[in-house]
Amino acid sequence: MPFEINHGLGRFNSKRDLHAALGIPLSAAPGEIRKRYLKIAKTLHPDSRDDESGKKMASDLLSKFVNPAYEVLSQEKEREEYQVILRLLEKQLITGNIVPTPTFDLAREVFNATNVEEAYQKALDTLAKDQYKDLNNALKISEQISELNLIYLWRSAGGKVTASPASVSMPAAPPKSDETQGGATPGATPETAAPTAVPKTEQFTEPYFRRAEELLNKGIYLEAIKELKDALKIDPRSARCNALLGKVYLQQGSLSMAKIHFNQALKLNPQEAMAIQGLEAISKKERQAQKQQKSTEPPKPEQKKFSFFGLFGKK
Repeated sequence: MPFEINHGLGRFNSKRDLHAALGIPLSAAPGEIRKRYLKIAKTLHPDSRDDESGKKMASDLLSKFVNPAYEVLSQEKEREEYQVILRLLEKQLITGNIVPTPTFDLAREVFNATNVEEAYQKALDTLAKDQYKDLNNALKISEQISELNLIYLWRSAGGKVTASPASVSMPAAPPKSDETQGGATPGATPETAAPTAVPKTEQFTEPYFRRAEELLNKGIYLEAIKELKDALKIDPRSARCNALLGKVYLQQGSLSMAKIHFNQALKLNPQEAMAIQGLEAISKKERQAQKQQKSTEPPKPEQKKFSFFGLFGKK
């Protein structure tokens, strides 16, 4: 069972909404985050369940969904970096003219509220109260909270209701391709367009870059690749992320993929040192491979030379 949020804010943030997972507002303070986490951890403790399947689901929700969210939001630096991503998404909603669609009553109240802060907090409290009571509905309620978060983010950025909620479509999720280029889908209306490409601001991809670098140093290549692909969804024009992704593929032994990303990095920034060094390393490996191939080739059989005098014997 995948523990992902495919709705609301999660659709714009790599299928995750850390605040929704904990059932807390986007402006939650550290003390509020910890208090809510301890309450959820107590609710999801395996001993609180009678049947084995319930214990397993509770344990999985806690370890794979709640704990990862708390690990980020409980650390000041990680929390600040995540807030940067949210501010970026907030900007994208407005510049991309993306209007979220409320799909249930509480969301519609926040969407149309005069006092957005009050309506948002009230709706969120209502959902959070029952978020982990019925484990089978935990993800569904988390996605509803994520929808509240998206609407609140849009309203906080200055979004205004210009049409009836029923006439506005939910924005499409960003494409999943490895080389997502962002921008609006061809032929799409402004309301249904995917978020526009992020400007080349390396600060927004820096948390991903740093985590990927640490994973690379530990030899955890698949996780490093995932971090960098998530970063490139935010900023596909990040030369540093493309270069580091090429380096990961190079370490993994995937020379063709490494070449693709090194070349992309140099296309974006011809001075990207990591990409230059990477391509040089690939060329060296290819020369060594060719040299080794030649050395292992069996020698060609020598052709016998015939002499005219040899035909009649030596005298």
